[in-house]
Amino acid sequence: MPNSFRNQLIIAFLLILTLMQLTTALFVLTATQRDYRQQQTQNLNIGSNIFVEMLSNRNDQLSQSLSLLSADFGFKRAVATGEQDTISSVLANHGRRINASAVILLSPEGKLLSSSLQGLTSENINELFALTQNRSTSFDIFNFDHSSYQFVLQPVKAPTLIAWVGMGFTMDKTVADQAKTITGIDISFINQSGRVDIVSTLPEGLQQEVLSNIAQLAQNVGNFSDTLPNEYLSTTIALDRNSNHQWAVLHQSNAKWQQSYDALRNNMLMIFALTCLLAFLIAAWFAGGITRPIYALVNFARKVGQGENPQPITGAPAELQVLANTLSVMRENIESREHELVYQSQHDNLTGLYNRAAAKQQLGQLLMSMHGCIAMIDIKNFRHLNNIIGFANADNLLMLFASRLESLSPLPTLLSRLDGDSFLLLFQPSISREQLDMYLRQLTKPYDIAGSKISVNVRVGLVELSCDYNHNDIDKLIRHAEIALNQARIESQTIATYLQGEDERYLRELMIIRDLPIAISQGQLHLVFQPKVDIHSNSCNSAETLIRWQHPQLGFIPPDEFIRLAENSGNISMISDWVLNTTIKQLAQWQAQGIALTVAINLSAHDLTNAQLPLDIKQLLADNHLPIEALSIEVTEGAVMKDAQTVIAVLQQFKGIGIAIAIDDFGTGHSSLAYLKMLPVNEVKIDRSFIKDIHTDATDLMIVDTSIRLIKGLNLSVVAEGVESAEGIDILRRLDCDIVQGYVYSKPLKADEFTTWFSQFNQPNLSANIKDTVN
Repeated sequence: MPNSFRNQLIIAFLLILTLMQLTTALFVLTATQRDYRQQQTQNLNIGSNIFVEMLSNRNDQLSQSLSLLSADFGFKRAVATGEQDTISSVLANHGRRINASAVILLSPEGKLLSSSLQGLTSENINELFALTQNRSTSFDIFNFDHSSYQFVLQPVKAPTLIAWVGMGFTMDKTVADQAKTITGIDISFINQSGRVDIVSTLPEGLQQEVLSNIAQLAQNVGNFSDTLPNEYLSTTIALDRNSNHQWAVLHQSNAKWQQSYDALRNNMLMIFALTCLLAFLIAAWFAGGITRPIYALVNFARKVGQGENPQPITGAPAELQVLANTLSVMRENIESREHELVYQSQHDNLTGLYNRAAAKQQLGQLLMSMHGCIAMIDIKNFRHLNNIIGFANADNLLMLFASRLESLSPLPTLLSRLDGDSFLLLFQPSISREQLDMYLRQLTKPYDIAGSKISVNVRVGLVELSCDYNHNDIDKLIRHAEIALNQARIESQTIATYLQGEDERYLRELMIIRDLPIAISQGQLHLVFQPKVDIHSNSCNSAETLIRWQHPQLGFIPPDEFIRLAENSGNISMISDWVLNTTIKQLAQWQAQGIALTVAINLSAHDLTNAQLPLDIKQLLADNHLPIEALSIEVTEGAVMKDAQTVIAVLQQFKGIGIAIAIDDFGTGHSSLAYLKMLPVNEVKIDRSFIKDIHTDATDLMIVDTSIRLIKGLNLSVVAEGVESAEGIDILRRLDCDIVQGYVYSKPLKADEFTTWFSQFNQPNLSANIKDTVN
């Protein structure tokens, strides 16, 4: 009967059972769907990281090949001399070696010297040259002819910049398929430069769906979308960081997760229906039996989502056990990929040792108590050895070297490869000098490479740990080890130990290099002018421009110091341009005041390789309405020897437009006589080291006399530098020297002071007194 207690109990039980089933189903499906979403997102993130790592590895491959190419002496000589056939052959060979899709060679000014890409426009070349201005990113993309290239450019120096060499891989279907094979995720490359092109592992129909939603790409960088295309979870990576024309979109299909979700939902519906049908007979004991495994599965799914490692579920109904097994397998796969990525991020790919980042992290943990020592070891002349035995054999040598480091005694507490042939070792307790000598003898024993015995020599930079350091000074410790290693390299020692305070010079040089552009923009630099006096006519018609720098923190910085650093850091052209423009502006002011004289500027070795410089100076003089003879140049023979053929050609251009040329510091080099007859010079300046003591030193007098006779025999003018006494002037006049430059007449003067001195010295009624005091 409907109103019977039995029926009411059955109805009540069915209602309760129905409510429980619905609640359980909702809870399980919601938790499962959330967990699937988290797993899919995590899987897509891992795939993105692997994809970026793949591009970085390709970038490293390009960089390593370019480093080898740019260090090749024959290639640099071919570039410097313009041997186009040799350049093309070397570029093609290196490109084939790593299967590069494109190789190019640009001049330092961005002109195309050689390229495997046909039909490059000036805009394309400018875009390639722009990549040299910002090489701090992990990779650069270059678009050409509706194709995208992963491109890397590196400088070619000899020792100054003579060219930019670059190589690139095509971002095509092959790359997309390779990335999909590695990550298990579909990938689309979309190019929006000009027209919209897509290269994808997706089916054709889905590619069109992606293109129809292309406006979402910029908003999807770092985020996830369900509509690029539908039924896929997608994320976007901007490959072209400057113009946002090149995108990589990673697509994770929802099918696997949706199928599992649908299977779970259908199974639960079947259980629910079966429970309702059988509730009349077995409701009392069946309800408890079915809810317990469901809640166990929910708890398992929750723990997996939280990153825990729950025990596998057993004894559950077959339908739920399939889902439980699937979740367990998925958890194991995710953990395996995570462990692999962590290992790759901490270890060197070639040797398997810790890399620089991991070494710094490990040092921070190991050096809580400062005791022991750090040793940085590298292989002498490894780059030269690399060129001799080849890239692959050099890699084998590094692996054998690392293996021997791991096998020697005492075993270091930490062993890592920082970069190239540089290895960092931490010894706790400290290694003795005798132990280190024995250690190095073992390291330098011959290595069996390709059937040959290769012997190597090593250098070591040591840093003894003390209370002056703490575990937060890891960067400073590594820098000190590098300073010690560099000291060993400079002094040709096998072992050099860092001494307290050696990094002050290093930090000072870094500050000078960093502040040089600021000094130019803020007016910290100024020019001084030292008179050059004709000792036969007792008149001054010329001067030499000298640069001075008064640093706000470091005070006066000697020109030799910051000019050397500027040359080494590639900033010398910045100084030369400033000196040239400032000198010409001053000449224009003097001309307006009725002062006519010739001012000499010093040019560096880098300046003398610029074939455009003579024409630029000629135009600059014309723009300021100055005659050609208002400016002369001085070059050292050392600068000529850097690249004699190129420099002589540039000097011929200077002579051709009428600019006088002087050889500075004559006699201090080793090839003066050999090159003097070849150089198109007007004047030779004898170095002050031979001049300052000629009135007391007979040897110096003989050298100066011989030099003047030689120079005069070549019909060149003679300038004596560094004259500090009247006796010296008398001697130089008797030796038929033409011009004197030194403190005997005046120290280098600022422009206003020089104007006053020049006017007084050249006035007939005043100059006699001044010259009498000198004589």
